[in-house]
Amino acid sequence: MSSPAWNVPHLAAGAAEPEADPDRVTVYNMRFCPFAERTILVLLTKNIPFNVVNINLKKKPDWFVEKTWGTVSVVKYKGEYIMESLVNSDFVDELEPATALHPLDPLEKAKGRLLVEKFGKMRAPYYGVLLAKGDNTEEVTKKRLEMFNELKKTLDCMDKELKNKGSKFFSGDSVGMTDLMVWPWIERLPCYNVLMPGANLDIPAELTSLLAWIKNMWEEPAVKAYGLDAETHAKFYMQSSSDNCNYDMLLN
Repeated sequence: MSSPAWNVPHLAAGAAEPEADPDRVTVYNMRFCPFAERTILVLLTKNIPFNVVNINLKKKPDWFVEKTWGTVSVVKYKGEYIMESLVNSDFVDELEPATALHPLDPLEKAKGRLLVEKFGKMRAPYYGVLLAKGDNTEEVTKKRLEMFNELKKTLDCMDKELKNKGSKFFSGDSVGMTDLMVWPWIERLPCYNVLMPGANLDIPAELTSLLAWIKNMWEEPAVKAYGLDAETHAKFYMQSSSDNCNYDMLLN
């Protein structure tokens, strides 16, 4: 069995830009980036062949900075660079309209995109929990709980939306763009218990619809293929602030 397209080293400063097939999607990626994961999940869900160029975000190649906005994901297609995960995910979706991940109804599509914006409010408190600082342990613990309680407001909102819809996914009975755009941060939530054992930073058990959605998402082939477990995400976070961050730790 061939190795997945994303199992390639991360290119750093000094590396030349690889040649890209103009008629095949190339994704500039970082294996642990939740934004870039959006794009990969869309491609996998739609079964669109693609190549991956992983980028070391601490030591970016000059050509990457010059030709893009310096962040991932970027889709390169027919010699053009499409930045921003929401934008290039839509672009990829429209390459194969027969397997559209957005609803065909413009109103329903707009509603789905609004949910992505609404649920995106979880990102600030999500990172707030990870980066909480204080003068002592008690202060750090207090700040983490404050951030997690803020994050739970979005989790509660997600649960209510799923209950109201009465469907497996935010997009209906099958996974869609809304699900794939919000999933990466939910995938990473369990790493809290690895990094901060005993801190009680769990998704509340009463959010049954959300928990069912998470289970359904892990059954999706794209998520099964690309998703990572809590221990792996935690291992990355533990060394991600270092200038010598090992982006290739899964290849070693």
